[in-house]
Amino acid sequence: MDEASDLDRRFHDALAQGEASEVLRISDELQRENRFAESRERLEAAWEALPSEPRIAERLLELYQRYHNWRAFDAVLEQALDAHPSAGELHFAAGIGYEARRDWQEAWEAFGRAAALAPEEAEPVLRQARAYRLAHRVDDAIRVLKKALRRHDRHAPMHAAIGYAWIQKGRADRAVDCFRKARERQPDWQPYINDLAGALMLCERWQEAAQAAIESLRLRKKDERAWTVFAIANYRLGDLERAEQGYRNAVRAAQSPTRAKGNYGLFLARRPERLLEAVRLLKEAYEAHPDWTEVEERLAEITDPSV
Repeated sequence: MDEASDLDRRFHDALAQGEASEVLRISDELQRENRFAESRERLEAAWEALPSEPRIAERLLELYQRYHNWRAFDAVLEQALDAHPSAGELHFAAGIGYEARRDWQEAWEAFGRAAALAPEEAEPVLRQARAYRLAHRVDDAIRVLKKALRRHDRHAPMHAAIGYAWIQKGRADRAVDCFRKARERQPDWQPYINDLAGALMLCERWQEAAQAAIESLRLRKKDERAWTVFAIANYRLGDLERAEQGYRNAVRAAQSPTRAKGNYGLFLARRPERLLEAVRLLKEAYEAHPDWTEVEERLAEITDPSV
């Protein structure tokens, strides 16, 4: 028996015996082989045959979302929720679909239902808060996250999410405390150290920001964000040599260095003896980021003395 025939036999046996787990294993095998159309066809047949299994609908929704087949997504979602209104995973899948379409209200409502049905899960709350933030309803994001913290206080991403919301509200001072808590709960996760360093920089706590950047760089030497904070903080502290070291290393660490070159160019533009280097870097940055007003204005000042 060839491989295709064996898979057909396994699939039909699974349907006949109502074994949803085997159907999902077959779907996973096909997807691992990049046979997504076949996986979709199997899942569609399985959902028609086994409408009592919300896991099959969930997996089918994931595939429809992957290919932005929203008509089919909405049709299956409606059928599945009519049959399984208390299936939290279906409400979560709905939220993912609305999120992908940038329908933030539908997204936060769906994630909110998923969170209520599965209060032990943190991810629906994080997604709900993100949808609120993207809709500029930051207070709502903070509200749901604080409520969830009563159950998930040891969950580092929850504290970090509140920090991002405080940053969006312009309260970097509040964000510092949140990022510290996230880091305490997950001390080796470098992005939280970078988040803390950035918040400290926004608070103009330059010495602490520089120290946080150094701690981040101990975990990962080639990190554009950490080197940029290191550079800015040291410039503000008056250590031009260390600041330039930071800007240079940020350029080396960046996958796409035009932003780092712009920052370096702005730094060099403050030093009359380095203006030629500054112009070269600023021009390259401006070509890549024509909406970068600070670079545009500084470049004009250097190249046109009448400005």
